[in-house]
Amino acid sequence: MTDVNAVREKWQLTREGLDKFLVALSPERDEAARIYEALRGKLISYFDWRNCAMPEDHADEVLNRVIRKIDQGEPISEPSTYVFGVARMLLLEISRAALKERTALSELRPVADEVDDEMTQHRIVSLRECLSSLSDKDRKLITLYYENDGGASKISQRKQLARSLDLELNALRIRACRLRDRLEQCMKRRLAKQYS
Repeated sequence: MTDVNAVREKWQLTREGLDKFLVALSPERDEAARIYEALRGKLISYFDWRNCAMPEDHADEVLNRVIRKIDQGEPISEPSTYVFGVARMLLLEISRAALKERTALSELRPVADEVDDEMTQHRIVSLRECLSSLSDKDRKLITLYYENDGGASKISQRKQLARSLDLELNALRIRACRLRDRLEQCMKRRLAKQYS
């Protein structure tokens, strides 16, 4: 069975794939380019209106996904309509990832005014022990991934981290999510031993 994530990571936008997409938009090259730019603008607005942090990147991701489908031979009769179906699916992915991230942060990040609390102290010790059980590479990745509190600096740092690891941003998110899940399970086991 083919690993979908591996296929996504290996696929690269090609001139041939883009040409197939443009032909699907319109047989006339200039008209196809105009439709493409209009679609991209609408996608940027779509993600911007929904308060997504990187609307241009999300618009490009949607177009790349559609181009990949066409390049792989999937027949798409109305690409202009299909694009917005893919955009809705990506928006769901973004929402789920943001929810998981918020949940994980609320579980992993100790609250400053509770530091003296015994349970919080145990959680901090457990987190440090669990972090030390990770490989240096994984520990660095998860630490850098959650280093900033938010805003543009967090976004640019994650983009930079993805580039330094030669990953797409979505692949970095998946890796960080898996590491966070491992840390949560490790902490639960350690805390259960302490309080049993």
